[in-house]
Amino acid sequence: MECISYEDFCELNKPHEDYYLGRWAYFKEVIKMVDEIKPDSVLELGPALFTLVKNSDIMRKPEIDKWGVPSGVKSVEYLHDATKMPWPVDKKYDLFIALQVFEHLVNCQAEAFQEVKRIAKYAILSLPYKWDCPKDNANYPEHHMIDENTILNWTKGEEPIKWVYIERTGARVSKGERIIGLWKF
Repeated sequence: MECISYEDFCELNKPHEDYYLGRWAYFKEVIKMVDEIKPDSVLELGPALFTLVKNSDIMRKPEIDKWGVPSGVKSVEYLHDATKMPWPVDKKYDLFIALQVFEHLVNCQAEAFQEVKRIAKYAILSLPYKWDCPKDNANYPEHHMIDENTILNWTKGEEPIKWVYIERTGARVSKGERIIGLWKF
């Protein structure tokens, strides 16, 4: 399956530059992982305005997301809240991708990770890394101080086969460091 290129990213990003500013730094690392895995089937969770893997299947909340809906989805689209188990998918994907999404599954990350294991052979998760977010609704409290231990709690101790660390890409809290994990099941 083909991933978006930097040129694709720039074109898709034009109307949303502030939101996507700096994200290519971790997108390109995820694309390297996808290229190594060479999946035939991909499910992306909550891809916002575009998918990283062209023609991947997606799962997104049934209601309209304030972060947007990918345009031109030509594959399977599951309208399902990922905090509700079980997911409407059976073991059919080579790869599951969730970029800056898993932290939003508040108090359901461990159950959601078990669903990921059930439906996919590999998983790539990108998360905010050690963001010092005040505990108020204006500052993304679900992003606060996520580290390897937090992630391992969500995965019930299942270590990824690879960690990748991405440096800060801007001054705002939302442009902080990221951590990417790659799991093989």
